[in-house]
Amino acid sequence: MTSNVEPFLLRTASPSDATGVAALVTQLGYPTAPAEMRGRLERLLTHPEHSMVVAEAEGEVVGLVAAQLGYALEFDGVYCRINGLVVDAQWRGRGLGTLLMRHMESWSKERGAQSLLLTSGNHRTEAHRFYETLGFNATGLRFIKRL
Repeated sequence: MTSNVEPFLLRTASPSDATGVAALVTQLGYPTAPAEMRGRLERLLTHPEHSMVVAEAEGEVVGLVAAQLGYALEFDGVYCRINGLVVDAQWRGRGLGTLLMRHMESWSKERGAQSLLLTSGNHRTEAHRFYETLGFNATGLRFIKRL
């Protein structure tokens, strides 16, 4: 999958994107070394229910969106969970986040998903406003327990 929307090229991620993806995930607040990311990509990208699309500009990976399909307990059918969305700080405010999210929404619909869901940290108030402009509604809290 590739798509060109000036100045961005959207394409399916590959393990060779590990350095760029690790840098973006680190900007998101999850410090990650390229070698760690390569292993994650090698595991995730082999599963057809997972998708990761990167955006290139000027030959560099400057954004990504990752998602996975799942089956719901509370309704019949498929949902799509956005596992990550990040745009390099230097490229924010140019519509890339919207472009990436619209791409993943189309990907989800093509696979029969009835809804998109995502989680976002309480401290990411700018991201919350962004998601609301795309039609998302805040519906609850996420709880996590590290094992």
